[in-house]
Amino acid sequence: MAAISKKEADAWDRVLDAAADLADLIESSQIEIDEDDLEELTIFLATNGYAVRNMLKHLKRSWPAD
Repeated sequence: MAAISKKEADAWDRVLDAAADLADLIESSQIEIDEDDLEELTIFLATNGYAVRNMLKHLKRSWPAD
């Protein structure tokens, strides 16, 4: 296994932090999802954060608007 740099380790830590935040958000919604599926989904979303952010950038903070 190749050694990873501190920069890569820090980037992965940020992915895991974002995935944990996403998991908290999804769990607060009362959506029923298997724990393993939730982990896979949130890591996928976090690793693709740039694309997700671009898809959502035109949305308001909450919908429907108050």
